Amino acid sequence: MKKTEIIFDIDSNGNITITVEGAKGKSCEELTKQLEEALGTVTAREHTSEYYQEEEKAALKITLGD
Repeated sequence: MKKTEIIFDIDSNGNITITVEGAKGKSCEELTKQLEEALGTVTAREHTSEYYQEEEKAALKITLGD
């Protein structure tokens, strides 16, 4: 599984850009939801190609014997 990174860029006007790398599907929005709410109003959102890829899901298989 690839490492997920959240990158913050703050410009000279104080505008913040948040970029998520390594998160597929809508999981990137889940990762940044609380950050966005704490930092202010979202003025734009741009999805990367990873957003349109299928999310990786953890799987667990358990076999019980008699």
